[in-house]
Amino acid sequence: MKSVLVITPFIWEGGPWRGKRTVYAILEGFQRAGYQVHVVTATNRLGLYEDVWEGLHIHYFHPAVAPGAGKFDAFNSFLTQISRDQNTGRRHLSFRLFWLSFVWGAAQRAGEIALAHPPTFLYGINNLGIPPAWWVARKNRIPFFARIMGSPIMQWIDSPIKLYIVRFDELLAFKLPSQAIIVTDDGTISTTDIHDYLGIPRERIWLLRNGIDKSIFQQGPSREEARKMLELPLNAPILLWVSQLVNWKHPERLLQALPVILSQYPETFTVILGDGPLRSQLESLSQELGIAHSVRFDGFVAREKLPVYFHAADIFTAFYDYANIGNSTLEAMLCGLPVVALDNGHTADVVHHGENGFLIPPDQLDRIAQTLLCLVQDTSLRRRLGQEAAQRAGTMLLTWEERIDKEIAMIEAAL
Repeated sequence: MKSVLVITPFIWEGGPWRGKRTVYAILEGFQRAGYQVHVVTATNRLGLYEDVWEGLHIHYFHPAVAPGAGKFDAFNSFLTQISRDQNTGRRHLSFRLFWLSFVWGAAQRAGEIALAHPPTFLYGINNLGIPPAWWVARKNRIPFFARIMGSPIMQWIDSPIKLYIVRFDELLAFKLPSQAIIVTDDGTISTTDIHDYLGIPRERIWLLRNGIDKSIFQQGPSREEARKMLELPLNAPILLWVSQLVNWKHPERLLQALPVILSQYPETFTVILGDGPLRSQLESLSQELGIAHSVRFDGFVAREKLPVYFHAADIFTAFYDYANIGNSTLEAMLCGLPVVALDNGHTADVVHHGENGFLIPPDQLDRIAQTLLCLVQDTSLRRRLGQEAAQRAGTMLLTWEERIDKEIAMIEAAL
């Protein structure tokens, strides 16, 4: 039987079916293609070494060092927990210590599993999973594929010293030789960037956009039904934010724009989906700005509930530092929402200014409020941009099954 050994820091970040689907999608795809899937990951739960979930064989190891976190496993990521630490230096140190411990422990555990269940190939995910996968593959002469879910590494490319200090683990993940390096095309980095600046041969770079659960987003409830289900105002313009609440995504930029909007359209309502280290700060900021009555923080929600939020909203917002075309933006477009985002990275490849949304230059953040206000007050404009967004997303995007099947076909052709 075909078998794949995957090394990853998590399967679901916020619990089963909560948070990013990306890792689970590839594991599910391998199963669909007839592979027996073995997963190596970390936990600090006493007595937990083996598990089977949704047909996946999960093999745990207990890292020697995991500072600052509560209980973690494949469904409660250490990375998500430690990111809540407000102290930047301590958080950085915790990540580095855990990285060292994970790489060492995963290499030992994966070596054991590779002997007990010889894999057809290894598959390492992100900065933590790639080095041990490379090591075990090299030692056992097994093909190895690396998977990186987007990368802001280009922000430091002009400062090599800072790059090595701040992103050493990511640089290593790119540099370790593999059959192919599969990079999520989320607008943060391009094939040319990876080739020209990191020296990776073009033929080994597979830049692939994530898949989308197209049917569940395209066939959601009506706007009125969705708002009733979520107990949201039925007639107010609703702004939506969906992401982890972390520094580089800057959800505060949306909150800071709201006083201007509310001064002219006081019925406007904002929903913030997602959780992270900034949540308490953002809740305090909404109080300080006097807008808490118009903002609701709903945290992580189950995947099946996400389309309801998109169909209840009128405008989708994303003001990240690096790029703004992650899955949330694409899902919003599928649901017919106009997008207001920063024009950075390769965001303009998907969001076309004046056609399916509005793009704001990163050095003109003061334009966020007026741009949103323009859409809040013009229902016909929102409708026109939203219809174009839905049409573009519907023709441009692959379903998760199509996207993963494409990757697996590429892997098997390379093998």
